[in-house]
Amino acid sequence: MKKAFLFIVWMIALSLNAQTAQTQKHEIQSGETLYSIARQYNVTVSTLLLMNPGLQADYIMAGQKINVPASSVQQNQPIQTATPVQEVKPATTVQPTKVVQPATVVQPATVVQPVSSAQTSSTQVLQSPIRPKYKTVHEVQKKETIYSLSRQYGITEEMLIEANPHLKKGKLKKGTILNIPYTVEENNQYNERIRQAEEEAKKPKIQKYESVKAAVILPYSRTEASMTPEAQKMANLYQGFLLAVDSLKLRGCSVDVYAYDETGNAISNILQQPAMKEMQLIVGPVRQYNIAPVAKFAHENGIVHVVPLANDLTLVNEHPTMFQVNVAYSLIYNQVFNRFISMHKGENIIFVGMNDKGDNMPFVSSFKKALDEGSHAYKNVNVNEFSTIKEMLRTDVRNMVIPTSGSSAAFESLCKKLDALNLTSEYDVQLFGYPEWQTLATKHEKNLSKYHCQFFTSFYSNGGAARTQLFNSRFRRWFHQDQYSSFPRYGELGYDIGAYFIKGLNDFGSAFQENLHNYSYFSMEFPFNFEKKNAWSGYQNKSLLIVTYRADGTVNVR
Repeated sequence: MKKAFLFIVWMIALSLNAQTAQTQKHEIQSGETLYSIARQYNVTVSTLLLMNPGLQADYIMAGQKINVPASSVQQNQPIQTATPVQEVKPATTVQPTKVVQPATVVQPATVVQPVSSAQTSSTQVLQSPIRPKYKTVHEVQKKETIYSLSRQYGITEEMLIEANPHLKKGKLKKGTILNIPYTVEENNQYNERIRQAEEEAKKPKIQKYESVKAAVILPYSRTEASMTPEAQKMANLYQGFLLAVDSLKLRGCSVDVYAYDETGNAISNILQQPAMKEMQLIVGPVRQYNIAPVAKFAHENGIVHVVPLANDLTLVNEHPTMFQVNVAYSLIYNQVFNRFISMHKGENIIFVGMNDKGDNMPFVSSFKKALDEGSHAYKNVNVNEFSTIKEMLRTDVRNMVIPTSGSSAAFESLCKKLDALNLTSEYDVQLFGYPEWQTLATKHEKNLSKYHCQFFTSFYSNGGAARTQLFNSRFRRWFHQDQYSSFPRYGELGYDIGAYFIKGLNDFGSAFQENLHNYSYFSMEFPFNFEKKNAWSGYQNKSLLIVTYRADGTVNVR
């Protein structure tokens, strides 16, 4: 029996054991803690955190409403492991599998009926009665004048005459009936209501989904005798996705997951499956040559398509339903420069040429150009003449040292040269570097902390965070193994993709893309900030994290 295939089948079968949970809202009272609330509902704090993505155990406030179990029955019983199935002849594709039974049917949202321009001009606005052409009429009394009536009704003489063309300045005849127009302020308020109604009419009609259907197309390599590193990563990605589905189930989301293996299969065979056109979400594939046909299929059928790994600059071109999670770092360089300048304005900036094969000169050149444009001074020194850097250091401000390379060898060399200077505590030196530095924690943790190293990245797994530790514990409990050790952590990537997109589709239905600006998600590893390149393109993830090591070895991520 093929071990990899059995693993995938077991993993899918395992997910079927999750039972639907009903929830209710609990309003936090003054003096309550997450622990006291958990005891009140006979659950664990971990369960409450899973039911409320983004909730922080040590930061809750009175008046805040959170999801809790609808009954007092304990909800956090260990998930039973499914008995491994007997040998099954591999099918062309992994059979579609309903992962979570629908918990509750989401009722369609109230549709805002469009208001035509004819309607708005005749004044039926936001359920207001039709507005007459004039505000009221007035019967002229003895001694009244155009001036006195204008003052009385808060209008100008010109406005009164315009509403009554037969008038001329002078005396008014008693008993004459005059049209009284609306004031300028009243007209402005009315026009604003018209504008709001027209904007409301332009909003897309929202079609809610009773159940979000998601297809996950990955190279599980189930035909191989053993799990390769790539197969383990892909399995982790799918496992993390399943954990996200289970968490969303606790919030009342209903999700059907269909798994397809792109290994050795023509992608056309998968796209011809009858269920595929019913999907609201497709995650994958990974193989570069399979992405284009899936993107075309998703566009033609209005399906949200998530590409988790490919980082080609032109990937989303002409694919308006595509979401690219992993983008080339060159796309966020300007964000990096702006964040650096805002965080280190007025500090002493020194670039160190490392003469290393990992030198990233396009990044360094663009960095210096951004500093020049903002009139921010900086200095340059070559690693071969590093002793001269001591003359450049200042004691009155922080010294930001930026090597031109992000390689491990360059980092180790730079730290050794800084150590050799025997700098006293009066010199505040901090290193600023590259995404690759997150791989240095095992071998160079001491230097990362000693020099308060800071680097930019689009993803980061903070192993010291309580939320990450909870996820890892849950991952082990479900799958009896740890995530494959890699950067990124593919289980966390799968969780972020599942939690973000399924919740968004559940909340906004067919109007998910139009509501991205109204939607936020507290990520596990990959923050999401999707932007369209242009009107004809899909979305690219432009998120940016700045990671800073503290002296005690802990990290700050923002």
